[in-house]
Amino acid sequence: MKRIIFLIFISISIIATGQNNSRSVFNSNKGAESKWLLYKNNNQALYKIITNEALELLDAREQHIETLQNRQDWQNYTNFLKSNMFPPLNKFERASLNAKITGTLERDNFKVEKIVFESHPGFYVTAAMFIPKKRQKPAPTVIYCSGHTELGFRSEAYQRIIINLVEKGFIVFSFDPIGQGERSQYFDAQSKKSNIGGPTTEHSYAGAQTLLTGTSLTEYFIWDGVRALDYLETRKEVDMKRIGITGRSGGGTQSAMIAAYDDRIYAAAPECYITNYRRLLQSIGPQDAEQNPFRFIKNGFDHPDFIHVRVPKPTLIVTTTHDFFSQQGARETYAEVQKSYSAFGKPDNIQFTVDMGTHESTKNNRETVYAFFQKHLNLPGDKTDREIDPFSLEELWATSTGQVSTSHKGETVFSLNKKYYTKEELDEKELQEKIIELSGVQFQRKLKSAVFTGKFNTKNYEVEKYFLENNTNDYALPVYLIRNNGSSSGKTLIFLSSEGKISITENKQIDQYLKEGFNIISADLPGIGELADPEFKGDGFVKGVPFNYTFGAQLVGKSIPGIQAEAIDLLVQFVQQSFPSSIIEAATEGDLSTAMIIYASQKKELNKIHLHNALKFDEQFIETEYYNPADAYNIVPGSLSYFNFNDIISKVKNISIE
Repeated sequence: MKRIIFLIFISISIIATGQNNSRSVFNSNKGAESKWLLYKNNNQALYKIITNEALELLDAREQHIETLQNRQDWQNYTNFLKSNMFPPLNKFERASLNAKITGTLERDNFKVEKIVFESHPGFYVTAAMFIPKKRQKPAPTVIYCSGHTELGFRSEAYQRIIINLVEKGFIVFSFDPIGQGERSQYFDAQSKKSNIGGPTTEHSYAGAQTLLTGTSLTEYFIWDGVRALDYLETRKEVDMKRIGITGRSGGGTQSAMIAAYDDRIYAAAPECYITNYRRLLQSIGPQDAEQNPFRFIKNGFDHPDFIHVRVPKPTLIVTTTHDFFSQQGARETYAEVQKSYSAFGKPDNIQFTVDMGTHESTKNNRETVYAFFQKHLNLPGDKTDREIDPFSLEELWATSTGQVSTSHKGETVFSLNKKYYTKEELDEKELQEKIIELSGVQFQRKLKSAVFTGKFNTKNYEVEKYFLENNTNDYALPVYLIRNNGSSSGKTLIFLSSEGKISITENKQIDQYLKEGFNIISADLPGIGELADPEFKGDGFVKGVPFNYTFGAQLVGKSIPGIQAEAIDLLVQFVQQSFPSSIIEAATEGDLSTAMIIYASQKKELNKIHLHNALKFDEQFIETEYYNPADAYNIVPGSLSYFNFNDIISKVKNISIE
């Protein structure tokens, strides 16, 4: 029941997190508007912590890029990228493709073969090969990657580009991305809809689960592209020396990453995706799961590296003026990658095109893409974008039912993640190091000031309000303090709830703790209460749970529980400053148990810890297809390959689970 209540609370908290003005720490006058102008945006604390970390890492990367002066420098850098940018995918099984042509469509100038192949054993990929009847033999081939639509490549906007390329003499191979077209991962046969939501929701739900094992959904997307190339190698019609790739939006993501990973792709034209992380984080923030390779910024990488790693192969960055992927970031990436291409003596192989428009394929950009492939894949011709006669959705189905789950009943990302999951046994020292590494916890903030902002009365006690400033000046931590004036026991309890500090005004356990002589302190940790941002939205929200924060945190090598553990350290400093000789205990309600045990595994200031309704994370989160997203939100990405709840508990003394 409490799990259900917490899910409802999370959903509500992202819509309306403000508290009654008299109870808000940042309102110094009862019922008045906030007088603390500097902290009006303090509810963005969690995002600010993540982006500040990202900007420091990106600054360090830029400083390194500035040191690269000649071809040898850039050669060394690209060698580094090839070895380190993506984790090796040899953990995936490269078994037989078992490819089958399931149907053929005929047009005057081309035919379409509908295809199903396996990128992993039993993991079916639906695809179509568009083959011009008049073509070079073998012919240049373009892989077309679909953006975020339930239709996959069958969308009329995508068919327009595909058919135009085919009518210009290119073979075009397009396949459905995970969670799109015929590849819904959570398909319900009765309703004929996903049990989770649209494509980005499916991506984020599956991707948050793979993150628990230290695997990004990015790797599954790239592997589908690798296996698509393996399939093209089996076709005599295809000239493997003249392979291109393109796609818009989510298709731009796939185009950029697959081309960066697999050097069989010669010419790449990612559309409406390339920017850089600095501008992305300043504007729309981290997007759905496959766009966030595991610890990518932490490991020193940025969008330009998708292109540097390909130098000097031809690349075209396709953009629009008003895309939500920052145009400024795209321009900065283009300026940077010109340096590596110039160092290799191929400045003309990196191109940039921009047209007036939003997140769309404009006529000018389509024609620029056609001309790019005509030049670099050596197929001269007319670049004119022509009207097309699209196929219907059902015509392009490669399965009999329109979904692999009802036609083939094969593997899903969930079942593959469970199959590939392993846990490494660590000794005591290794465990301690891994907790710090994966949680990203850094106890660097020092309490600078505890700022008193007033009091309010409940029916039982008086509550003092403070906010805690720290030396990094990134956010202020809102705190409630209930003094125990009837006892001199010298005990203080830090009480934390996933419902925030406001819960202590109604929690019946507080009365008992007061009777036992405790002073009570509570706070809104980043992402909760007055530190939750109702304006923050993104395509990583699943059932009201903001996985966009999870994806952003793991990009920079941090985690939500780790960030919250750092805030607990500020609270302990406040207790030590306010009650110098006090014995400190702590209690948590709900899923904040993860943050508390991470803190306690590294710091020894707490005399005793009480965990109420603790989140006991273990392998069940790998083995449960429809897991609770609110619980997964509170687990450290990558942790389940190394440690679980009991492993961390073993590092903590004087703990009770109640």
